[in-house]
Amino acid sequence: MSLAKSGLIILAVVSVGFVILLATRGTQSNQPNFDLVGEPAPLFQADTVTGGEFDLENVLITNRALIPKDQVWVAVNFFASWCTGCIIEHDELLAFHDEGAFSSNGEKCNTKLVSVAFNDNAKDIERFFEKYGGDWPVLLDEGTNRVAINYSVMTAPETVLIAPNGLVAKKIVGPITYEKLAAGIEC
Repeated sequence: MSLAKSGLIILAVVSVGFVILLATRGTQSNQPNFDLVGEPAPLFQADTVTGGEFDLENVLITNRALIPKDQVWVAVNFFASWCTGCIIEHDELLAFHDEGAFSSNGEKCNTKLVSVAFNDNAKDIERFFEKYGGDWPVLLDEGTNRVAINYSVMTAPETVLIAPNGLVAKKIVGPITYEKLAAGIEC
């Protein structure tokens, strides 16, 4: 048998083995969960740019002690000062922060907005909020990269709405509108 023929046979056997391996292997369990809707929100605690602290677990624990109409919906907005889409959506976030949301029967619901800086720095974030306004907690510390990973954030802007029971109600990729964010909130 010639060397070329032997090489082709070996290549064919390896190729068939590779195809069989790909066809029979299960899905990997370490893949990120890109669709968090309906899943428990990953908990996080981080420092704010202004020196405070935000702890999602504390908000959710507090919710358990409240009657449903008093519980808080949390919108987590991943943004960056260098992000054009973040500038586009900022007025919508200001409206959500200032007005909150209303249930289908017109009742005002309790909402909280928190932003998580995505690949950014404190000085640029401060300049962004001085220029465009807003006074909600903005998180930036070593842990915020882990928060973005846990929420499967690929780039800014992305927004996740967390129901008072701690489940992710929706995830919106790209610039948000007030209507998209407030839709579905019930208190």
